[in-house]
Amino acid sequence: MLSSYIRQSVLRRTQPGRSLGLSKLRPARRLYHDRDVYGYRVPKEFKMPDYTTEELANRMAYGSLLRLVQAYRTYGHKSAKLDPLDILEHEKVLALQPERYGLTDTKEVFNLAGILHVTESAVESSAREEANFETILNHLREVYCGKIAYEFMHLPSASERRWWYHAVESWTKPQLSTDQKKRIHELLAKSETFDHFLAKKFPNVKRYGLEGAESMMVAMDRLFELSAKAGVNDVIIGMPHRGRLNLLCDLLEYPYAALFSKIKGNSELPDNTVHSGDVISHLINNPDLKYNDHSVHVSLLSNPSHLEAINPVVMGKARAKQAELMRSADPDCSLGDRVLAVQIHGDSAFTGQGVVMESLSLSNLPHYSSGGSVHIVVNNQVGYTTEAQNARSSTYCSDIGKMINVPVVHVNGDYPEDVARAMDLVFEYRNKFKKDIILDLMCYRRWGHNELDEPAFTQPLMYKRIRQHDSVLKSYERKLLADETISQEAIQAVRDQQRQVLEVALAKANEGPVKTPASYHLQGNWKDIHHPKDRHEDPVTTGCAHLDELVEIGRQSVTPPAPMKLHPRLEKYHVEARLKKLDQGTVDWATAEALAFGSLLKEGYDVRISGQDVGRGTFSQRHAMFVCQETENVVVPLNSGLGPNQGLLEVANSPLSEYAVLGFEYGMSIETPNRLVLWEAQFGDFFNGAQITIDTFISSGEAKWLRQSGLVMLLPHGQDGAGPEHSSGRVERFLQVSLFSALATERRLRF
Repeated sequence: MLSSYIRQSVLRRTQPGRSLGLSKLRPARRLYHDRDVYGYRVPKEFKMPDYTTEELANRMAYGSLLRLVQAYRTYGHKSAKLDPLDILEHEKVLALQPERYGLTDTKEVFNLAGILHVTESAVESSAREEANFETILNHLREVYCGKIAYEFMHLPSASERRWWYHAVESWTKPQLSTDQKKRIHELLAKSETFDHFLAKKFPNVKRYGLEGAESMMVAMDRLFELSAKAGVNDVIIGMPHRGRLNLLCDLLEYPYAALFSKIKGNSELPDNTVHSGDVISHLINNPDLKYNDHSVHVSLLSNPSHLEAINPVVMGKARAKQAELMRSADPDCSLGDRVLAVQIHGDSAFTGQGVVMESLSLSNLPHYSSGGSVHIVVNNQVGYTTEAQNARSSTYCSDIGKMINVPVVHVNGDYPEDVARAMDLVFEYRNKFKKDIILDLMCYRRWGHNELDEPAFTQPLMYKRIRQHDSVLKSYERKLLADETISQEAIQAVRDQQRQVLEVALAKANEGPVKTPASYHLQGNWKDIHHPKDRHEDPVTTGCAHLDELVEIGRQSVTPPAPMKLHPRLEKYHVEARLKKLDQGTVDWATAEALAFGSLLKEGYDVRISGQDVGRGTFSQRHAMFVCQETENVVVPLNSGLGPNQGLLEVANSPLSEYAVLGFEYGMSIETPNRLVLWEAQFGDFFNGAQITIDTFISSGEAKWLRQSGLVMLLPHGQDGAGPEHSSGRVERFLQVSLFSALATERRLRF
């Protein structure tokens, strides 16, 4: 029986026994048999109306115009003005030439029904019925070849493509209010002043500033505001080093004094804990941000130096947080409504790191989806020192997203108002379709990979152009002065006020170590967890006081509901064999595992096991899920029969990935200790593919960040002739990586 928790995650509420109607979701894909089991979640489907009979007839009548419009939708981005440095070489896009379609008369009038949405005026977004060709051509160039450009024609969903047609072609650029423009200016000014202050006071520190990409602050601020107004409770962010301190301090309210104290060599973590700490470009904060009458909780996750490794962790934490929210939310709460995952990337890492592809492949899977991530690529147009032509084989760094049909919005980072408008569209798409979307923020890096590098060694012409190029702030101030939106005195006042704030914070840091005002260590969901006080832990009660209770759990683990027809070999060698062993009072590994899961479920705890083929088990030993031989419907026996308040077991057969999937499960595990999260390798040695996650998160996360995780890794292997790799789980490596933790615990217990 489906719980109310699961009913909230399907497309529509249904009566018991009736079809869930999921066959309409992805008609081109064979639906697998686990759609009714716990944890199978898909977002609601948003559909645009199809063309009317009259619109279809008009499209046929004006086929030449339709082909030109489709060409602009497909290729307009190639003629867009996206590069703030204007160093990209543009070829003439022949597909955008009207003459190729026989369209030469600028005065010819066309019926636009079903072809193009041209607004009535600059302030009226309703569609014109007719327009002459000159008006049409100007409209297409303005929409598709300006400072914002789009790639959405590769989307397989006709409904989504029609949404984009209407969204961008009927879009009258919102005229920002004076207050909104001043807010943009404040963000840019605070960011630039912050970078200049650090450069002056700490000239030998690698701060990885945001200079050249300050519009990222505008994008993030707009995203937070839109999220708060849309009812999003939590925004989960993963990002690399570039611009992290700007976002952390200027928007996420990390105290400047605490940052300066950390730069001076003091620890950012509580004194009464055993920790190593981490570098300044990995610091975090989790504030509640307020926008008028709305607020949103923002969590910037700790990340290692390995680029993009944080991506699946963000997705996993977002999924876990939604699982908790959906228990108590209203019936209309759908996947992605309350929690938003945001992944910020660098251009070279986004296209170069394999974990990006692995993470994208999880995005739309029912047991891994978090309702769509907003991806923001801070596109410096260069890697550490590597040119784009040597960093990828594709035109854009964002092309990797097309593997899962992600739409892309490109925007010129030198135009912060357009960045804000682009984010409006990005958020609206994600909020309607609950799918991933990419914002490609085209910008530049004013200094080298860090401020101590000399970039002209390898990019002399680019950096000659950059040194002659006005900053984003200076260009925007020039515009605001010309528009008489702000005075020179007001501009100077913003800068002076920010410098004063920074000076006061530095003076405080000079007085002694400064900690963040609230420690997240063993707080929130982890408040009842504690460090061991002595060498011997107290016995743990399991909720199963009698052997009879364990036997009953074991029986339930192999009891499918009638009239499910099991495979005859499964019936004989698994079901009957387990029942016989239980009667004899003996258990094998798989039975003991089922008893452990069931005892937790009986107490009300949830369990999630994820990995390749975990439902059956690599060695056909687990069979946590049964598949009906007649209908292919799936049931998880332990999800019923253990009491009215029992927890639920999610069996998540994963794609053939280790790095991203283990990162995802780590993200699930750090949200709460009240869910047992397990990842099982198909064979024990497969953890090699996830070694970065093990080294930088699992084995060191608590030492670096005081970040707790209850993740369990299962590494099955045998001696059955599968070769040297599949015959060892390399336990010696785990003993080595746990050495520091053991020594630290020894010191804590001794002193």
